[in-house]
Amino acid sequence: MRRGFTLVELLVTFFIVSVALTIAYVAYVNIVKGFKKQSKLTETQIETEVGIELMRLDIEHIGYGIGEDQDALPLEQLTVASGDPLYPNKLQLVLRSVMNNTNQATVGWALVDCSGGFLQVAGDSINNGTSVVYLGAGNRIFVANGNFGVCPGSGFYVAFPYDDSVASGCGTDPGDQYCNEISYILSASQNLATCHPGTRNLLRRVGAGAGFPLLNCVADWLVTYDIDRNGDGAVDVYDGEFNSATTSNDLDLNDDGVVSADEVRIGLKKVNVYILVQEGRRDPDYTFRNTVACATSSSGMAVASGMCVRIDTGAGTADLGLPVDFANYRWKVIKLFVKPLNL
Repeated sequence: MRRGFTLVELLVTFFIVSVALTIAYVAYVNIVKGFKKQSKLTETQIETEVGIELMRLDIEHIGYGIGEDQDALPLEQLTVASGDPLYPNKLQLVLRSVMNNTNQATVGWALVDCSGGFLQVAGDSINNGTSVVYLGAGNRIFVANGNFGVCPGSGFYVAFPYDDSVASGCGTDPGDQYCNEISYILSASQNLATCHPGTRNLLRRVGAGAGFPLLNCVADWLVTYDIDRNGDGAVDVYDGEFNSATTSNDLDLNDDGVVSADEVRIGLKKVNVYILVQEGRRDPDYTFRNTVACATSSSGMAVASGMCVRIDTGAGTADLGLPVDFANYRWKVIKLFVKPLNL
């Protein structure tokens, strides 16, 4: 005769099964949390790499297709007043080039001989009728905004295509050529739930457009310049400013208070960009500790949290500000160093 289970045996068995299920559930939850954390970190890293590569290309091509007689600055740094209570004075980096790296219609060039009619002798394939900027082939002086296939004169010219549906960033006065104006500036607010509410998104704008987020969850950013102050081709100032009222470590080479296009062409040797970004989601089990006390960051931003991340720039140090309640987020400094190729 088979004996049944006693109540005690059933309770013990139930307890063992419950413990096993609890352990399995906890392990499952930890795996899911770890997966979400890692997937968000990977997503952030991929988005960052794509965004930084586009910024590198934009900086690398400043001055591309712009005549050396033009007054429009190939690069300009501005401070823009805004209604954003966290970032009332925003750094804006303005880049000018005939090329817009996100518009294939602006990519390319052609050398044309107009001494006996229109003849392309080198360069890329450009359709007749395409809007182009013509520069002198031997002197890089602006000749005309015109159309490919139509000679602007009787010499040799280099033609750079552009999209005339976008307003020119080089001015509209007689003698002003066409160029694209591309600017980088922080957004007015944070609309992404995964980002710390005290961060902003770094926008890339073309012309007067609203722009699109290049990098999300940015806490602070800084741009500095390696500068040749005396025109000998060697860098005299590392991590200098664009235009300073208090020092000569800037691109105002003649110290007249204004940076000119020629001073940018002569003096600018490298652009250094430092961006403090959030990595992944908020993690209550993590505490960020790589901080130093600060009231103002190196970008001039008042730091409400009183804490910064200090970075080694190679020429010294710089502080990037953290938002309040930053501790349960991972923070990373992105460094980008670019030598302009078309000045």
